[in-house]
Amino acid sequence: MADLTNEVFFFGEYEHNLDSQGRLTIPSEWRQQQDTRLILLPGRANDLLLFPFATFREFLIKAGKLSLANKELQAALARIGAKARDCHCDKQGRIKIDKAMLQSINVTTTLKVIGAITHIKLCSVDTWNNMPDEGDDTYLDELQKISDNLADLNI
Repeated sequence: MADLTNEVFFFGEYEHNLDSQGRLTIPSEWRQQQDTRLILLPGRANDLLLFPFATFREFLIKAGKLSLANKELQAALARIGAKARDCHCDKQGRIKIDKAMLQSINVTTTLKVIGAITHIKLCSVDTWNNMPDEGDDTYLDELQKISDNLADLNI
């Protein structure tokens, strides 16, 4: 079982304005230390995803165990590398977000910052507010699905 004592989890939701330079302030409770490092990737649901560097590093270690001569792996890593951005929080906890990435999710000044437990989801306020309302307790169904899948995997 993984040691989660120093793991950062992301809970809650916030609405933040970008500053004039396109920087977003990461909530202080989500920053591990002064030099927090996050990897930014476009998501699948008109959003951007911020992963802790440690999480992304685990992915890279797994990818590195595969054959580097593998054509499909090389293409996949190139696609990921072309889209990913390395973000370091400054002393005020801000990260710079690519203008093109913001435009891709229809954000100009205000965005929704959502704790997705293992990562941070960024999207427009409209995108978040227009998500289908499945009731207040559907997250419990999701917890059950995850628990059931973990049991199947013998984790």
